[in-house]
Amino acid sequence: MRLLNKKTKVSKEKSKEQEVEPLLSEKLDQEEFDSFFSEVLKKIPQKTSKVILNTYEKSKKVAETILEKNQVKFDHVFEDFLKGVDPITRKKSHRIIHAASLTAAIIGCSPIPFSDAFLLVPVQLTMMARLHKLFGQPWSESLGKSLSKELVVVSLGRSAVGNLVKFVPAVGTVTGAAINATVASAITESLGWVTVKMLNDGEDIFEQVMSFKGQFQTLFRALKTVSKK
Repeated sequence: MRLLNKKTKVSKEKSKEQEVEPLLSEKLDQEEFDSFFSEVLKKIPQKTSKVILNTYEKSKKVAETILEKNQVKFDHVFEDFLKGVDPITRKKSHRIIHAASLTAAIIGCSPIPFSDAFLLVPVQLTMMARLHKLFGQPWSESLGKSLSKELVVVSLGRSAVGNLVKFVPAVGTVTGAAINATVASAITESLGWVTVKMLNDGEDIFEQVMSFKGQFQTLFRALKTVSKK
């Protein structure tokens, strides 16, 4: 009888842990996003950050919907790409990458009258800095600046399409913003997982920029293929 009671007690404790874990994870996700978003806002022009904050609630709702749709489409692509990365590392990395992707999507949804590509760079550099810290690898602002040009080249061609749509009167800003947000978040998430893969494999991104760009292009091409289905 005592053994049965002990088992029941253990079972109840496990059940409580299972209930608490998602809530804790959600809390950590929110804390990571709040911290990430605040850090990025400090790195972009003040006028631009005011525009983003003025439409924050509306933009965030649209951005979250876009990320949910992307997750359904893209998760298996990232799953295949990340073979060899252990589940705990993926979970910790995902928290950072999700915060970055959501921030990028919010910027994409904001009515900013110039290319979002340049605004994505602070988002992506902040993400990469945090991922390097997670893996215990060195990062400095000077190293980040050396990657800035590469990130603009990678991002500019993609997000420019959304900006063109933004300013076509017949289409309007909402559709253009949604396209921008979708592209911005997909680019950012892809860059994040490429960073994780390279760090996990012991590759130095700064010394192997061509490998970094090549892996990004391969992964982003796979996402584009899935999007067409």
